[in-house]
Amino acid sequence: MQQAGGSDLGGSRAYVPGYTLDRGISVDRAGALVDAHDDTTGSRVLIRLLSPALSSDPTYRRQVRHDMAALGTLRHQHLLSVIEFDDKHAAIVYEWVEGVTLRHLIDVSGPVAAAAAFVVFDDTLAALDALHGAGIIHRDVTPAAVELDTDGTGILRDAGVPAPPLRRGWRAGTPQYMAPELWAGRPHTVATDLYAATGVLVESLTGRPPYLGTDLTGLGVQHTQGALPSEAVPILARELVIRGLAKDPRDRPAGAAAFRRDVETAGVAFLGASWREQGRASLAVGVVDRLADPAPVAPAVEFDDDDDDAPLTGVALDTAADEVRPGGVGWKVWSVAAAAVAALVVMIIFAVQALGGPGVQTSPTPAGPVLAPTASAAPTGVGVPTSIDTAGVATSTPTPRASATPTPTPPPNTMPITIAPAPTLKPSPSPTNGPIPPTPSPTKH
Repeated sequence: MQQAGGSDLGGSRAYVPGYTLDRGISVDRAGALVDAHDDTTGSRVLIRLLSPALSSDPTYRRQVRHDMAALGTLRHQHLLSVIEFDDKHAAIVYEWVEGVTLRHLIDVSGPVAAAAAFVVFDDTLAALDALHGAGIIHRDVTPAAVELDTDGTGILRDAGVPAPPLRRGWRAGTPQYMAPELWAGRPHTVATDLYAATGVLVESLTGRPPYLGTDLTGLGVQHTQGALPSEAVPILARELVIRGLAKDPRDRPAGAAAFRRDVETAGVAFLGASWREQGRASLAVGVVDRLADPAPVAPAVEFDDDDDDAPLTGVALDTAADEVRPGGVGWKVWSVAAAAVAALVVMIIFAVQALGGPGVQTSPTPAGPVLAPTASAAPTGVGVPTSIDTAGVATSTPTPRASATPTPTPPPNTMPITIAPAPTLKPSPSPTNGPIPPTPSPTKH
């Protein structure tokens, strides 16, 4: 099997030899996720397509190669297995899991029960313990990276594939979960993974990340200097949050295994000896309920590799909000009216149609713009989003793109992806405290 991936760097369409790309699932700053199947066995797989600018960054590509070499042989019940890595096509092929992401579950159903949050946290720590034992740092633990199967088991995905940094001097990662030292440009470590995992615990219990901010700088200040959000979580999790989100990495637990022992102690003390069974049963019900949701149908997105202002990513996404400039980073806007967000968030998902096969036609746009244009190296000029809402969403006005020239007919397992224009929103800043209406996230498969 070959790993499917982000894009054929020399072509204009997403193409992974040996796989048929069936349906786009979601897009983020690191690339795209695609529902696909193995042409030889017919097995369903999940393919991570790396964005062209990221995959053309030699440093990023070296790190991915290193991590994928180790992940190819690493098997763990709480890690999504890497089937193979297609270096040429900048793609990662994962096993398929029937379920939804924690991100989707929280956005649609709200915070999960305390026992369920503890189970997700414990499963995530178990996955991190396995990764760290293999010499791999995840570098971007978020709710979107945690898959939940129909048995209520948490499975961590995308190790070694972090979202690129939004400003030169910072480290890769998603700002809402970045440890204080990453904002200063210090390296990812076991301690930064534990910090991010604790941030996910906070969001599981409260429905929102540990810190809310209206701009990147302010969010960074909260992570580095702000008071710990321990009062926002139930008492059973406060000591875990205090330790896991400690500003000084030396004050965090010594490792994932040690942190799991703390979770076990708190779980038994506050929830009883059967807290895992309780939590897993609660998660299983939630996952099955979300699987019954109708699959969203939405326009597609394009990787934009001609944006000179893009910050290290080269990725511009027509997502739930608008295409953000400067910076070429598309993030969901949470600070607009709930109805508007609900109507627009489906644009994170792109519907695709395999050539010659069944599919969903979501836009009359000509098949010119596609998922994988010719890549260009990550630009040296770094643009930074001007503001970011409580979900870490940059806000700005879209810049129109020139239409692309139609490309020749691709091979049968090529997936053309067209663009539909995203409406421009002008969200108002969100307060740094107070309830945030959850936004549905369709990243389900």
